[in-house]
Amino acid sequence: MTDDTRSLWEQFDSEVEPWRRGRAALASIGAFYVLLQGAVVYASGQVGNLEVLMGFAATCAVFWLLFYLVWIGVNWIRWVAGAVLGLIGFCWLIWALRDGDMFLATAGAINLLIATYFCLSPSVYFFARHQRENRSWLYSGLVVAVFVLLSFTFLIGTVGLVVYRARMQQAAVEFTQEAAEHIYTDGDREWMFAHFAPAEIAAVKPEGLNAFFRDNVTRVAPVLQISTPTGPVWLIYHFPAEFIWKAQLAAEGKSGHGPVLIHFWITDLGDGWKIDRAWWERTYTEKPPDYR
Repeated sequence: MTDDTRSLWEQFDSEVEPWRRGRAALASIGAFYVLLQGAVVYASGQVGNLEVLMGFAATCAVFWLLFYLVWIGVNWIRWVAGAVLGLIGFCWLIWALRDGDMFLATAGAINLLIATYFCLSPSVYFFARHQRENRSWLYSGLVVAVFVLLSFTFLIGTVGLVVYRARMQQAAVEFTQEAAEHIYTDGDREWMFAHFAPAEIAAVKPEGLNAFFRDNVTRVAPVLQISTPTGPVWLIYHFPAEFIWKAQLAAEGKSGHGPVLIHFWITDLGDGWKIDRAWWERTYTEKPPDYR
């Protein structure tokens, strides 16, 4: 076939060396993952879940280590990278089908295509072979060491945050247990307002505080047999270096109104847990008596 009868793309494609096509494809794949990982980091930052963010950062460091090894021509790594990406893409598709998430389904399908390309594309093979000819082991070793150090740093940070969260969870439970006993069992007004968040106290007039104690506490107290509080605890980060702990805990108890559920929203700004909100509601968890 002569150049006159071929399309411009066919002429261009036939003149581009395979390793150049592999380089262009890998650059496009890298750009896709930069955008995808950036979106995940942004979403995690909005929620303020630092453990997830640190764990994801460790995963990203491992991914870019594998990607760099493929880029410098370590050919067998592309099979490892392809297998990992294929497994991740398959899991994303399953989760997308379960949750009806089109974004996750699209990302999973693209991941499977990229995994297949990594493993089977001749262009990637030729690019790897070309890169081996120009590879500097000293420079490559330094870059690999940086990626390994980053992955271990983020991993250790994730473990540290998980352990710290467990300690804060325990502290939040103990504070809520103490608050429930002081407020709803003993009716200790002074303790309650001494442990309310300063911003909440400042926003309410004295007569409002008295009405709150009368309507919210006196009406139901005393509450006995209070269970261990349960509920989520979050670590929220605010730029540049502000860390805030928040928790929403609840405990069951017995009152003159029957079984009740006591709610506490609490915050720790670095000076101990304080109460943001507290209220109770009736529950009907007990089984009705059997008159048979």
